[in-house]
Amino acid sequence: MENKCLVQLKIERIHVAPRALELSPPGVQKRFTRIWAPLEELLDRLRPLPAGLLHFWLKQPDGHVIITHLPSRYEPGQQTLKRHVLRNVAYVSVADLARDSLDALVPVGYLLDHLLGSAGADSGRYLSDGGGVNPALRQVGMRVAELFALGYGFDEAARSDLHTYWARSVALYLHDRDALNVADPLIEKLLRTTIFSPGFWRPRKQQEPPALRRMQG
Repeated sequence: MENKCLVQLKIERIHVAPRALELSPPGVQKRFTRIWAPLEELLDRLRPLPAGLLHFWLKQPDGHVIITHLPSRYEPGQQTLKRHVLRNVAYVSVADLARDSLDALVPVGYLLDHLLGSAGADSGRYLSDGGGVNPALRQVGMRVAELFALGYGFDEAARSDLHTYWARSVALYLHDRDALNVADPLIEKLLRTTIFSPGFWRPRKQQEPPALRRMQG
C-alpha cells in the first residue's frame, strides 16, 4: 500500500522542470525513457522517510523539490518554475538519479535541515545550527553539532561544515544506511532514533525525548 503522505508530497511538492529529460545527456535519456520516470525514481529513494516527517514537511508553507537537468543543489528563498514562485527548493539532477548517486539526495537533506530548524524561514536557523521548531528537534540539532565536532563525517565534504554534515548524512542514510552506520555510527543512531523513527513524530508530553536520553546516557 502506497504511503498517502508520499503521494501527497508527489502531488504538492515535487515537480519536474520543463525539458528536464530532453536536456539531459543521451545516457540519462536511455536510462529514463519516460518523462515521469525520474520522479518515480526519486520517490522510491524517499520511501524511508516516515509518515510523521512527511506530514511535517507538508504542513510547512514552503519546501519543494524540482527535478532538473542542471546540477543538484539547494536554494533557499524564492525560485521560479513555469512562472510559479516557489520558496526553498531542492534541485535534484536527473543525471544524479540516473547514476544512483548520493548527490541526488543531498539537496533534500539541506531542505529538511532548513524546515526542521525554522520552518524554512528567511535567515532562519537550520536544525544543524542548533535550531528546531520544537524542543525535541532543538535537542536533535544540538546533538548534531556535538557529533560534527568529533570529526567523524563519512567523507571530506561531510567534515567541512555543519550544514553539509547533516545533509550528506541524511542523504547516505536514505541511500545506504548500513554504510553510514559503518562510517559514522553515532549520526546513524541519532537519525534512526529521531527523525527517521515513526515514534519520534507521535504526540508526546513536553519532556526530553526518550531516544535522546538513551543516546546520551
